[in-house]
Amino acid sequence: MLIAFDIGNTHIVTGILDEKGNLITSFRIATSDNITEDELFSYLKNITDFKKIELTNIQGVIVSSVVPGLIRICEYLAKKYFNLTPLVVNLGLKLPFTFNKNLNNSGFGADRIIDIVQGLKMYPNKDLVVFDFGTATTYEILIDKIYVGGGILPGINMSINSLFGNTAQLPKVKFENPYTIAGRNTVEQIQAGIFYGYTGQIKEIIRKIKELYPDTYVIATGGLGQIISREVNAIDSYLPNLSIEGMYSIWLENK
Repeated sequence: MLIAFDIGNTHIVTGILDEKGNLITSFRIATSDNITEDELFSYLKNITDFKKIELTNIQGVIVSSVVPGLIRICEYLAKKYFNLTPLVVNLGLKLPFTFNKNLNNSGFGADRIIDIVQGLKMYPNKDLVVFDFGTATTYEILIDKIYVGGGILPGINMSINSLFGNTAQLPKVKFENPYTIAGRNTVEQIQAGIFYGYTGQIKEIIRKIKELYPDTYVIATGGLGQIISREVNAIDSYLPNLSIEGMYSIWLENK
């Protein structure tokens, strides 16, 4: 079995995969700079015990992190509890894509690498656009397995939190489709503005990409990506486990 730690700015998602890459279980906890390896292992052990999963045949640990300090915590955990050195996702690994020569890839995030790798594995004969609706929303454009560019914009919850945190009277709302552009109260009006404003951004981004690369296949992942994908017909597939599965694919090629 493989333990995959996907560490984002908001959540740490932990996945347990079998030897064939099938996801046995996953769980998420809030990202904290102060978490220790023992606390993280405690979450892992409690969940696997509850689901009657034995942690006796762990063959590898892989870490994808956009929070550099938490890589060390996962290294401590892997060594202390499994006597393993984790594989850390970075551009130095064997990867199925390259960068266009005019691009500067310094600082390119591990979260983006794992999405690209799995997208190319699932659709090896397609040019891809890969959206990840996380703390920030990112998109990647790959033509003939060459990364030609992408973009980053504030995530959905970041937008909601900014509105809530910088106004005195507006409430914090849940991101969902209000099914009306003409909200009947303050909550519906915020939801309408955020929902149709955000989906409108995504539609326009895809439209502009298609002007340059008309044959691209658009995939999406991330917690709120499912809601977006229902509204944006230009998104061809929503893949909730793209990131974790991408980590398994990277581990297979680099273990």
